[in-house]
Amino acid sequence: MEFHKILIAIDKSESAEKVAQSGLELAQQFGSEIALVSIVDSELYKGDDEATPREIEDMRDINFNISQQRVIEKVFKGYPLITFVEEGNPATVIVKVADKWGADVIVMGTHGRKGLSHLLMGSVAEEVIRNTKKTTVVIPIFEAKS
Repeated sequence: MEFHKILIAIDKSESAEKVAQSGLELAQQFGSEIALVSIVDSELYKGDDEATPREIEDMRDINFNISQQRVIEKVFKGYPLITFVEEGNPATVIVKVADKWGADVIVMGTHGRKGLSHLLMGSVAEEVIRNTKKTTVVIPIFEAKS
C-alpha cells in the first residue's frame, strides 16, 4: 500500500505534537506529502451569544497561530507541508478535507474517553472512521491528571 498524501489533524492541545510526530514519521517512511488541518468547532460558539463571522475568522487565526505554527516549528523543521484551518464539525471537516485534498491516510489523536464522558462528548476519531473509507491512524493520547 502506498501513502502518497497524509492528512494530520491537530488541535490546540499539547498532544498535537505527538500526533504530528507520528504523522511525520509515517510520511518519511513513504516519502509522502503532508497536510495539517486544524478546525474551529463553530458549534461551540452557538447559542445566545453566537459568534459573528468576524469572531469565527479571528478564532481561525488564533487556532492556526497556537496549534499549527507551534507544531510546524517544533516537529516539521523544514519538511514541506500544506496547512488548512477550517470551520465546522471537526469529524465532518476532517473527512471533507481528506477527500478534497486526496489524502490516502488520515492521522489523528484520541483521548480515549470512556463511560459517561464518551457518551456525552462523542469521539471525533470514531466519527471519522465511520465516515471515511481512507486508512485512518489513531494515536492514543493520555494526558496527565492533575
